[in-house]
Amino acid sequence: MGTTMWFRSARDALEWDALVSAHPAATGFHDWAWLTMQAECFEWRFEPLIVTSDGVPIGVFPVLLHRGVPARAVLPPFPFVGPLVPEHLLAAVLRAFRRWQLRHGVLVARYDLGPDVAPDPGAVTRGAGVTGLPDRTYVVDLVDATPERLLMEMKRGARQAIRVAERKGVTIRPSRSGEVAEYLPHVLNESYESRGVPSPYPQDIGARVERLAATQDDVYTATALVDGTVAGVIVALTGHSVVTGWAGGTLRAFRAANPSTALYFDVLRHALEHGHRAVDLVGYVDEGISRFKMSLGAEERPFTTVVSSPLPPIVRRAALAARRRAAVHG
Repeated sequence: MGTTMWFRSARDALEWDALVSAHPAATGFHDWAWLTMQAECFEWRFEPLIVTSDGVPIGVFPVLLHRGVPARAVLPPFPFVGPLVPEHLLAAVLRAFRRWQLRHGVLVARYDLGPDVAPDPGAVTRGAGVTGLPDRTYVVDLVDATPERLLMEMKRGARQAIRVAERKGVTIRPSRSGEVAEYLPHVLNESYESRGVPSPYPQDIGARVERLAATQDDVYTATALVDGTVAGVIVALTGHSVVTGWAGGTLRAFRAANPSTALYFDVLRHALEHGHRAVDLVGYVDEGISRFKMSLGAEERPFTTVVSSPLPPIVRRAALAARRRAAVHG
């Protein structure tokens, strides 16, 4: 007899986070506190599905939906939200999830198979009858690293940027009360506007992240200052062995002082000092940002965006095209 896969709602955050933490590919974007905060922020519905095999919990499958009828999957402005289950059961879980979609009226769902979730995601998606789109992120390996080695493994331009930042009075320290609330929305607005699109985040995103950091010891925030004036902020999720570098950067008015490179180097040092094995700089945005991340010593790592639907393949292809457009423009 085959294995019976089923889904049920998580009983509470403790049950959810225990299963997340047990998976080697877990990211900060899988954590209960992060998902519930983002769901409240965007007025989404968070379905915290526990995956069971023959009645035994084996992992999680976070589902984010728009409120209302019909049920529609969201396109979150952060990656990696998808199942965390044993590799050998992943294809069976994806097939079972299509049955869940039918029962719950979710005709098209989108989720990610993040880095390390599956060694051969193409084989998994083909075996599950879903459609996959290759994507990429950038990861700095910290195994056997030292601060000095991290600096030496950066590209020459990044090392020079850090030296210039020091000469121009840039300092980095943990964020103080009110700084993330005030400055993170400005940093996000400028970042997205530079690409010709509005920020998808509401203006209170900084306040929400600051409240999250006040209640969780796995949210690291740092502030860059230029001669004592706040020039930018950064936020990293540090609850797993691989730190998730979510968002941050420098206000345009201060970019000549190069505080962005110093901010990201601070996250790398913080992760190294606290025993993490890597820092994921979270995704490809455009070639310029890709080059910046690789200048910090990051290596490109693949992951897969999945479109899952019980509908005919032509519908899945249309949904996948919409996901591709959103990735480019959002």
